[in-house]
Amino acid sequence: MQINIKKAEFLKGLYLAQSIADRKGTMPVLANALIRSEGKEAVVCAATDLRVGVVAEIKAEVVEEGGMSIGAKHLFEIVKGLPGEDVSFRKTENNWAELKAGKAQYRLVGMSDRDFPRLPDHRTVEFKELDAGTLADMIDKTIFSVSSDETRRHLSGIFMEWQGGVLRMVSTDGHRLCKGEREGGEGLALESGVIVPRKGVLEIRRLLEGVDGTCDLGLHEGNLFVRAKDVSLSIKLVDAQFPPYKQVVPTENEKKVVLERVTFLESLRRMSIMSTERNGGIRLDLVAGTLRITSDNPDLGEAQEDLDVEYDGGNLTIGFNARYFIDVLNEMGDDKVVLEFNGELDPGLIRGESGPSYLGVVMPMRI
Repeated sequence: MQINIKKAEFLKGLYLAQSIADRKGTMPVLANALIRSEGKEAVVCAATDLRVGVVAEIKAEVVEEGGMSIGAKHLFEIVKGLPGEDVSFRKTENNWAELKAGKAQYRLVGMSDRDFPRLPDHRTVEFKELDAGTLADMIDKTIFSVSSDETRRHLSGIFMEWQGGVLRMVSTDGHRLCKGEREGGEGLALESGVIVPRKGVLEIRRLLEGVDGTCDLGLHEGNLFVRAKDVSLSIKLVDAQFPPYKQVVPTENEKKVVLERVTFLESLRRMSIMSTERNGGIRLDLVAGTLRITSDNPDLGEAQEDLDVEYDGGNLTIGFNARYFIDVLNEMGDDKVVLEFNGELDPGLIRGESGPSYLGVVMPMRI
């Protein structure tokens, strides 16, 4: 195998491959990127950890056809640092690779391409088109509330539904929940929804960096496929039942507060400095026209700030983790937000003043 390839093109494939390759697993080949010729004018760059896979078709001059796999992380770092714009890549005896660019030359240990796992074939999938910016934005709005507890598989990803032309994404870690929905066109048949694992979601977001226009989504044999330009991701879906999120979102709240989003966000950041590191707790005290935010840390001291708000209901005192509100507020675009409460033991809801297309639900805590 021998190819001549532009450094920038090579890096496009290796960027995703080195992120997905599993360097901590028990199978050495999973730490590798597969480099294989595809005709005379392209090569395939692929990687997988057996749950998430990527296949990128890259333009290249194929002098001699063939393939091999090589350590993805090291190959990416080497190519990124090579001088000039042109790279020569050649497979030599015993699955060694030789890279040349300018006066720089590397010899790297590789493996046979026959040892590389077979990836799900995106060419057999029926795709539906979706605006890439819409998908990226919805990921940003929900990824932070995915559970990091690997034992809770049903909470380990983002739940995705596509019903009646509306794409909906929901995530929860048991302490908070985020839900976003956008018009998505015809879409996939996802009436019952699927759970896309956290790593897969992060790789989708990485794939969509700098993508203008649309991307394609498809489902096949328990995998979600996402395709943008000449790169295709395959993601093994989580085989678990997502919680009934509609029952978690409170719909009839007696107390509603309207206030400036940026003002609330900046105040929460100031108050959270004085909260305890363990739970980030703050106290909200509501009276007519005023929201008082208080934080108290026995090791540091205490702080409070009063905000002018639109509120004429009864008094309420309730505690929350400040970070949970900050994360949602960072992703909202509305100038004003609405806080909805019932009692001190009931979850709080936050949404934009324009409507519930994006909202967060936060469980209260004792302060």
